[in-house]
This record gives sequence, structure tokens and C-alpha cells, in this order.
Amino acid sequence: MAVDNHPPPAEEPTPHGRSFLFNVNIVFLSQIAIYGFAFGLRVVLARGLGDTGLGTYALFFTAILVAGGIANLGVGLGNIYFLNKGTHRYGVLLSNSVALIGWTAIAGWILIGIWAAAFEPELFVSGDAYWAYAAALPAVVAYTLLTSFLHGSSRFVALTIVALSQGALSFGAVTLLWLLDELDVTTAIAAWTASFIFSDLLCLAIIGPHRVDLRTVFWPRWDALRDQVVYGVQGQAANMATLFNYRLDQFLVAAFVTRAAVGHYTVAVGLAESVWWISSAVALVLLPRLTAMEDEDAQTVTPIVSRNTLLISILASVAVVAVSPLAIQLLFGDAFYPEAFLPLVLLMPGIVAASATRVLGSYLFSRGKIIYNTYATFIALGVTVALDLALIPILEVEGAAIASSIAYICALIATTYWYCQVSGQSAGEALIWRPSDREYYVSLIARIRRRGGSPTPGESSAP
Repeated sequence: MAVDNHPPPAEEPTPHGRSFLFNVNIVFLSQIAIYGFAFGLRVVLARGLGDTGLGTYALFFTAILVAGGIANLGVGLGNIYFLNKGTHRYGVLLSNSVALIGWTAIAGWILIGIWAAAFEPELFVSGDAYWAYAAALPAVVAYTLLTSFLHGSSRFVALTIVALSQGALSFGAVTLLWLLDELDVTTAIAAWTASFIFSDLLCLAIIGPHRVDLRTVFWPRWDALRDQVVYGVQGQAANMATLFNYRLDQFLVAAFVTRAAVGHYTVAVGLAESVWWISSAVALVLLPRLTAMEDEDAQTVTPIVSRNTLLISILASVAVVAVSPLAIQLLFGDAFYPEAFLPLVLLMPGIVAASATRVLGSYLFSRGKIIYNTYATFIALGVTVALDLALIPILEVEGAAIASSIAYICALIATTYWYCQVSGQSAGEALIWRPSDREYYVSLIARIRRRGGSPTPGESSAP
């Protein structure tokens, strides 16, 4: 049964109203928990599998992300956009997405079987672990598409529950296997895949299976699916380029160095990306809100959020670097220190730059200019590939970190250029913190002190 969807009403043009702050806080706290589970998972895998085993697991994980990103055709992004624009009915978008999940599963099974017949059942992993691709691929595609309905509808509490269920189940299962001395690459992959299948079912239950029209699943609404793909693929191309920016170096480190080196780099990347907890939460909440706003309101909100997110990310990066020497040794073991520390330091400038890129990219998405995100990301990808090939054979893991950091900075430069072109705003306004911004923090702290952090309904946190 199809259900009509209406875009949410536009709210006041301020990034610090109660609704925005509440959602950012919810998402930020959930990001801490989600990344906490992911971080804990990485620690357990490092302890249980060693550097070589962690490297092998990371290559399987990255291969699934790449394949899933290609297979979903950007329909998840299209869902978020059209849910807020109200162009197509909720049920039509959902049913088309379910159809795509089914097609992905069938196509994946065929390709996995062909590869095994032609080259033996081996692609980064072998034996039983290889066949986990058949379950992991559709599970990851389903997660991306189904959660887009919670994201696009600004159901952040529900989105948090689904994400936490996946992280908690994966971490819990792998930890249990480790304690029982049953942890190896195959069982780790099985636990990770099962966590996604469970979360997919939970997400569908929250959305409501009754919203899926089986007739549309078997015979999709081609006009709507075309719009979902045409719009979404522009952004998905950027997402794929971003994924390659983030993860291509792992494949090249495996090719030019060792899988143990991939394990070292995985630890460095995981620690560095903890700085993104802040920008991820802000961008996740900001994107649907900006999409529903008028141009003038979006132009007012974006630079305030961008420059303050960048400032907080800089402070967070300093803190992460300061505690990392001790953290790496205590949590991951002597096999990862000092090998993971210098790559972490070299990654930080790019990690901070990418925090601002996320916010400005959300603005371009909301104005229907998602193609500019794609352009910026492909520029960065070109830089990544060229520098990876030049530096990794010489500098090994440190070369990968330098290449990634420079590429992230290039992405910010390009995204900022197109943000200025579209919005008419200056780069300085979006990136350079202003003393007047202190008023936002002073006002927020004062309200937290007066009301114990619980603003009354309908009350704005604006100064």
C-alpha cells in the first residue's frame, strides 16, 4: 500500500533552535556509541586476529563497501531528496528500493558463483569466508536503502536505534567469539554480516512492512525509479569516489607492502576518523533540514554550522593525537605501536578538512547541486591515485597517509569554491571562526545551567 509523503515544514532559519540541537545531540551521542562499538570491534579484532588477520578482514570489509556502493545506484540518496521534496509517494520509493535489494542479491549471487568457477573461491578471503560475500552484499545494500527512509524523514531516534543495534550486535558477537577462543577471519565476517541482516529486519519493522506494495516490488514504478537513480547516481558517484579516497590505499598498501601493514594503517585510520563523529552528526541532521529550507534560510544557517564544526574538529584532532601513543599500546598492543602513530598524525590535517567538506557538501546537496560534490570528490580521487602510486612504494604506510591528507584538503578547496558559487557567500565566512560565535556557546551553556539541559518545548536556544 502506497503512503503519501509530505515534506516537513520549514523551520526558523537558525542552526541552534531546539529541534536542530536536539537532533544533533541525539545523533552525536549515537555517533559516539556507534563509533565506540566500531572502535571496540577493531580492538577485539586486532587482539584476536593480529595485524595480518585484521588486514585481511579490512580488505573483505572494504570490498563489500565498494560492491554495495556500486550496486545501490545511489537510490538511497534519491530517497532522501524526494522524501523531502514530496515529488513521489513514500510507498512508491520504498517498494522500488525493496525491488532493487532483490535484484542486487540475485546479480551478486551470479557474479560470486562465476568468479568462484573461474578463479577459485578466493577474493581477499578464501574457503567458507569467500561465500560470505553472498550474504554480506545484499545485507549492506538493504541497510543503505532502508535507513535512507529514516534519515529522509528525520526520524533520528529510530535511525539511532537501528545503527546501534548493528554496532552492538557485531561487537558483542565478535567479543564472545574471542572469549570462547573461536575468533578467526571467517567467524568475524559471519558475525559482522549477521549484524547487518538483523538491523535490516529491524529497520523494515520500524518503517512498516505494510508500506511495501508487492505489486510495485515485482513491477516497479519506472518513472519514480528513474528519478531515484538519475538524481541519486550523481551523489553516489561522489560517494564512491569518496570511498576510494578513504579506502583505495588499503588495497595498494596490501599490494606494495604487506597485509600486516594494512592492519597498522587500519588502526591509524580508525583513530583519526574518530574526529568525524562531530561532523557526521551535524551533517546527518543538517542535510534534510537544509533540503526543506528556502535558499535564504539555508544560506544563513550553513556558514555558521560549517565554521563552528571546523573549529571543534580542530580541537578534537589535537586531543586524539595527544592520547594516541598510550591508547594504541594499551588497546591494540605492541604490534601496532609505533607503526600506527605517525600515519595517524599525517592523516589529521586532511581529516579536519573533510569535516568542513561534509557540511558544505550538505548545502550543495540541498540546493540540487549534488553534481558539484561529485566533481570535487573526483578531483580528490585523482590526487589520491597519483600520490598513492608515487608515495606508497617509497614511504609505505606513511605515504598512504600523506596522499589521503592532501586529497581531503583538495576536496575541501573544490567544495568551498562551488559552495561560494552557488550560495554567493565567501569562503572565509564558511571556514573562519568569528568571535561573535561565542554568543551561541554562552547562550547554550546558560540555558543548560538554568534548565539542566532540558529546554522547554517550543523554546529556541538562540541568543
